[in-house]
Amino acid sequence: MRIKTLINFILKNPMSLMVRMNRTTKEFYRAGFISTAISEGIFDVLIKGPAGTADIQKAIGANADPDALEAWLDLGVSLGELAKSGGNYRIKSSFAKALLRPGNDTWKAFLQARVEIFFSYIINTPAYLKENKKFDFSRSYGELFARSSRTVEPILTGVVDRIIPPNGPCRLLEAGCGSGVYIKRACDRNPDITVVGLDLQQDVIDFARGNALKWNIADRTTFEQVDIRDYKPQLRFDIITFFNLIYYFPLGERIDLLQHTGTLLTKGGTLILTTLCQSNDPSIQLMNLWASMTQGCGGLPLPDQMADQLRQAGFDAVHFEKLIPGFYLFSAQKN
Repeated sequence: MRIKTLINFILKNPMSLMVRMNRTTKEFYRAGFISTAISEGIFDVLIKGPAGTADIQKAIGANADPDALEAWLDLGVSLGELAKSGGNYRIKSSFAKALLRPGNDTWKAFLQARVEIFFSYIINTPAYLKENKKFDFSRSYGELFARSSRTVEPILTGVVDRIIPPNGPCRLLEAGCGSGVYIKRACDRNPDITVVGLDLQQDVIDFARGNALKWNIADRTTFEQVDIRDYKPQLRFDIITFFNLIYYFPLGERIDLLQHTGTLLTKGGTLILTTLCQSNDPSIQLMNLWASMTQGCGGLPLPDQMADQLRQAGFDAVHFEKLIPGFYLFSAQKN
């Protein structure tokens, strides 16, 4: 490049803006590339070792133009995510390698959810609002949400240890049981406990039921596919857990939901509710955007607002505490 040409380019363009823009967009490209390489199985190929374009194309079942696939892979090289030697590609970045470790599957899903699901909300929300539209709730993302929600599993297992008595008869209801991991924790803690797990999706119920068999707690657990708003058991419960579910219900329906939940408790029974609450953290505000713009859901509550709704629903002894920034535990009794 000629010196004069370079000087003219620098003088006629906002260089500081260009540098910041390049830094910002590069991270955007990087997140999209890594998430796609995970979801499309390309990293599954490369984690085994260097591979050429033809090998990758065959492994993922791609019938498209191999030159286009090579162009996509070369983008990964330019981002520093891949390395290329002798026509073969390999994973280079420490970030990608860390995500691919088996123990980090939760964080891999966390990244995928933000790229594959939430980014669309950032881009399309203003246009949807102009048309008075909301996003449809897609069950197809259930597994991704379930995997990414395990980021708070160490916190919630500690909550279970706090609320479940170590012995004596106790009836527990878990709304939104997922894999049943917290039910297992409760059963491990108290040999006399009996538990009912609810979920809306039959495949989730089947998965939790299979886990209960594997964990040898099937004799103390029951799983039902039902919306908690329609659930009418014969016996009431001493404890109900409502982990990370409140934003799946519109704000205007939450008091009725909580009132019904209260009818499922014994006198003096306890409701334990955990949820993200609104804060200035971008990740939490992104979750608030998803909940606010998804049909049938509602935005994240404020801590005082959530506590007030519990009181309006007829609960007493309402308390809340911050477990980690933005993530709160609420406890309330039904007398």
